[in-house]
Amino acid sequence: MLFRLTDIVGDWSEPMPVIPGVMETYDKLKTLHRLKNDDYAGDNGPFFNFEFAETVGAIFKGARDKVYAIVIGVKLARLSVVLYKQATNESVEDTFDDMINYATIWKSDWQSRNKKSIRSITEAETIRETK
Repeated sequence: MLFRLTDIVGDWSEPMPVIPGVMETYDKLKTLHRLKNDDYAGDNGPFFNFEFAETVGAIFKGARDKVYAIVIGVKLARLSVVLYKQATNESVEDTFDDMINYATIWKSDWQSRNKKSIRSITEAETIRETK
């Protein structure tokens, strides 16, 4: 038995109903994009933070290290904008704190990949302290 596509999916001549909340979400995101784009890009163009982060990431060889470097690079690019103008969505302090957190996570990941695990080090110190 042969089927026509319309037998399976129905008549596409009628517009699909709008999913509740979708258009409202897009409207909210348009506003958020305009605000954040100005904070992140400044006078350097809308893709400056990504272009800068790509350059930062390119100097690292390992894939995982590149990821961390790129995330920190985005924050560095943002810092180059918010240090010199009033930002509306994230303060200078927030940007510094984000970079510190990303660097700390990176360090912890690096330690777990390249040295004794942090747990082993902590357990060894705990055993030594209790003797």
